[in-house]
Amino acid sequence: MRMLPDVLPAPATALMGGPPGRYASPNGWWRRIALRLVALVSVPMMLAVLQREHCIRFGWSGDDQFFRECFSDLPAQYSIGGLNTGFGGYLAGQAHLTEPVLSGSVMSLLGGLAPGGSALEQSRFYFFYWVALITLLLAATVWCVIQLAPDDLQAAAQTALSPVIVLAAVLSTDALAVALVAGALLAWRRDKLTLTGILLGLGALTRGYVLFVAIALYLAAWRSDDLARAYRALLAAATTMLVVGAAFAIVAPDALAASYLSWWSGGAGYGSPWLIPAIATYTLPAWGVTLLALAGWGIAGFVGWVFVRDAYRPPTWAQTALVVTAMGLMVGKAMPVQASLVLVVLAAVSGIRWRDSLIWAGAEALHFVAIWLYVGALTHADRALPGPWYAAFLLIRIAGITWLVTRVWDASHYPSRHHARDVPARSAGTADAELVSP
Repeated sequence: MRMLPDVLPAPATALMGGPPGRYASPNGWWRRIALRLVALVSVPMMLAVLQREHCIRFGWSGDDQFFRECFSDLPAQYSIGGLNTGFGGYLAGQAHLTEPVLSGSVMSLLGGLAPGGSALEQSRFYFFYWVALITLLLAATVWCVIQLAPDDLQAAAQTALSPVIVLAAVLSTDALAVALVAGALLAWRRDKLTLTGILLGLGALTRGYVLFVAIALYLAAWRSDDLARAYRALLAAATTMLVVGAAFAIVAPDALAASYLSWWSGGAGYGSPWLIPAIATYTLPAWGVTLLALAGWGIAGFVGWVFVRDAYRPPTWAQTALVVTAMGLMVGKAMPVQASLVLVVLAAVSGIRWRDSLIWAGAEALHFVAIWLYVGALTHADRALPGPWYAAFLLIRIAGITWLVTRVWDASHYPSRHHARDVPARSAGTADAELVSP
C-alpha cells in the first residue's frame, strides 16, 4: 500500500509521527495513524466549545450571544421550541420546529433527556448532549473518509482538523447530515447500493442539500456509463424518503410539512446573495426569492452536467457532488454558516490540497465574524457591522466556495496543472480504484 507523506502540511507532519520509516510495517502504521486521525476531531470540537464559553456560562439570550459570537441554534431551539417534551411531544405537536423530520426527531429525543432545573441549566445540558453527539458523528465521518481513501490519509486529516468545524459544528444538526453523506459515499465505494440509497434518503430528511449529492451521483454515473447501479441507489433513496415521509404524514403531518412550508414562504436568509438587495434597501418578495432559488438550482444542475461532460476523465461522485452542492448552496434562499460542513468532506475526498482548503476556511472565518456582528447591528447599530460591510464579507465567502469549485474543475479538466492531490478513489461505475488526477 503506497503511503502519502503529507498527512498534514509539511511543517506539521511530526505531530502524526511523520512518514513511515524503511522498516515500518505498512499495515500497522496505517492503523495507528488512522486511530489518531479519528481522535483528532476532538481538537476542533474542544476549540468550538471554548469559543462558546460566554454563552455556556451566561446563556443563549440577548444580544451578547451575537457580539460574543457564541450563538448556537441548538439551545435556542430547545428554549423556544418546547423540546423538553421529548419525541412524544414532537409527534403530538407540542414541540415546534421548522426542521426536516429526521433532524427534528433527534433534537426532540435529546430534548427529552435534559434534566430539570433552571432554563439555563437545561439549555446547557442540551447543548453538551449535542456536543457529544456531534463529536461522535464527526469521528464516524473521519472514519468513513479513511476507508474511502486509505492511501490518502491527508483527506482524513483535512476532515478531522478543518477550521470550519470550530466555526460551524455546534451551530445545528448538520453534522448528522454530513455523517450520512460520508456513509453513503463509503457504501457506494463498497458496492452496497441499497445502503447507499437509504443513507441518502435519511440525509435528505435531515438537510435538503443532500439532494444535490444525490443529483451528483446520477451525473457521475451518467458520465461513467453506470446508470443501472445509480438507479438502484436512487430508488432506495426515494423509497426511504417515501416510507419515512408516509409514517410522519400519518402520525405527525405538521412536523413533516413545517420545514418545507417555512422554506416556501420565507424570504432571503443569511448567507444568500438574494439578501444583498435587502441590505441595499430593496427587499425581494418571498415568491421572487423562491423563483430565483429554483432557477439557481437548475443552473447548478446544468453546471454539474457540463462538469462531468467535459472532464478529462470521469470525475468521482465526490468531485461532482462538490461542484453541484456548492453551486446549489450559493444560490439558495439561505446559506447558513453550518451548511459549509458538508463541503469539508466533499473537498477532502475530492483531493483538494491543504492550501486551497485553508484559503476557503479563511473566507468562512471572515464571514463567521461578520454575520454575528451584522445580526447584532439590527438592534444595536452603533456597536456592530453595517449592512454594506456584511454584504462584502458575504461575497468573500461566496468567492471562497467558488475557489474550491475552480480547483476541482481545473483538476478534472486540466489534470496537468495538478490543482488536486493524487487521490486513489473510484469514480461512479469504475470497478477498480483509479487516480482522479494523473
